[in-house]
Amino acid sequence: MSSKIPVSEADRLLQSHVHPAPSVRCPLEKAAGRVLREEVRADRDLPPFDRCMLDGYAVRAAEAEPGAIFTIAARIHAGEDTAPLPAPRLSALEIMTGSSLPPGADAVIPYESTTSLGDNQFRFEESAPLSPEDGVHRQASDYPKGTPLLSAGSLLGPVEVGIAASCGYAEPLCSQLPRIAIFGTGDELVPVQASPGPTQIRRSNLYVIENALASAGFPAGLVSHLSDDIRTQEQILACAIAENDLVIISGAVSRGKRDRIPEALDQQGQRIFHGVSQRPGKPMGFWTKRNRTAIFGLPGNPVSTLIATHRYVIPFLLACAGAANPSRPTVETTDTVPPHPDLTRFLPFQFTPEGKARLQPTNNSGDYARLANSAGFLEIPAQSGNTAPLTSFSYQLWQR
Repeated sequence: MSSKIPVSEADRLLQSHVHPAPSVRCPLEKAAGRVLREEVRADRDLPPFDRCMLDGYAVRAAEAEPGAIFTIAARIHAGEDTAPLPAPRLSALEIMTGSSLPPGADAVIPYESTTSLGDNQFRFEESAPLSPEDGVHRQASDYPKGTPLLSAGSLLGPVEVGIAASCGYAEPLCSQLPRIAIFGTGDELVPVQASPGPTQIRRSNLYVIENALASAGFPAGLVSHLSDDIRTQEQILACAIAENDLVIISGAVSRGKRDRIPEALDQQGQRIFHGVSQRPGKPMGFWTKRNRTAIFGLPGNPVSTLIATHRYVIPFLLACAGAANPSRPTVETTDTVPPHPDLTRFLPFQFTPEGKARLQPTNNSGDYARLANSAGFLEIPAQSGNTAPLTSFSYQLWQR
């Protein structure tokens, strides 16, 4: 392993190898999780007409005095052409939520404020008079036509997809999904459905990485396990690197006798770094192949794999997809946390009812079960010298 670099240098090197993904038109039904590559603007006023916000009666507000008796002239449903409110005093049109406000009316009386008198009449029962605009959502009061609603770089979730749909973007321009291959390593690991022997453990890291990436909008096309045979590793990795945009290997990147992944990757591409001054995850490395395929070598300990996937791999994928780079949120801790002089530490935590972070440390980087109730992890920067313990840190939530 080469000399370890600071976390900030690892971030800088990764950023320098971000290559923007191509843009493609994506049907809305498949757009969730994608990164938007164009601006979405309102293609008409929002709302596009004076919209009734209540089921009830469209009236002239000035006539709606307490106890006033109205006559219902007609009934109008959402989407129907709207007839004008008749001129005679105390006329009303029965109206449904989402209907266009009839010309001549300026307010809506909800059903709950009336008593039916039969013969198409009702009495207004409120003690206070009605005001103009009551129950009405005026045209363009939210956004005039042409207003930008979503910017390029936005992540498309249910809200953003709904906005795009309401503006007529049936196939918004999005980042093309990368081709991703994920590999686990270790002959001591057996399939999940197997009964492990006394010295074996089940494979979990593959599922951790695959599900974290999928939750972030990046499904993997290949998920497999490598034997510890170096020749087999070289052959399989050569094919995967040639056919994918991103390759992730979990395990066999440290100093063990069978930790030969760095050797295999050095044969396939260029080593950018191997070893980061952090805990957990010191042996993490990054390689590239002709500046096209990005390759992450992640430590095999489960906690290390999970944190490295969230801290480095997913942000790298989002950057390649053109996602906006928001500042990291910070949170105060319930207790002071003394810094380490050389290592950036990533510590799991829970939110307290007061919104602070309570540390939930694991016994070691293999103590995966301890993370079950954690929200994510704090990033504790390295600090040397006589510095006071800190109480506020940036944090990252797990993908759910």
